[in-house]
Amino acid sequence: MARPFDSNDRVGGYDFSDFAQEFLRRNSSYRQQYARIASASGFDAQSPACRRMARSWGLEFPD
Repeated sequence: MARPFDSNDRVGGYDFSDFAQEFLRRNSSYRQQYARIASASGFDAQSPACRRMARSWGLEFPD
């Protein structure tokens, strides 16, 4: 007899931040914005443009 499906079998020890990172990594809009910001600012994480882009995706980077 087959066991019932348990989503925990497939996600193991992943937490919300792991899923969020994977979502962004696969999201074409995020990747395009990231590429534009990186090329324009040399990816200065403290630049206003970088901070705006990060906030628009719900990201926060501690100083």
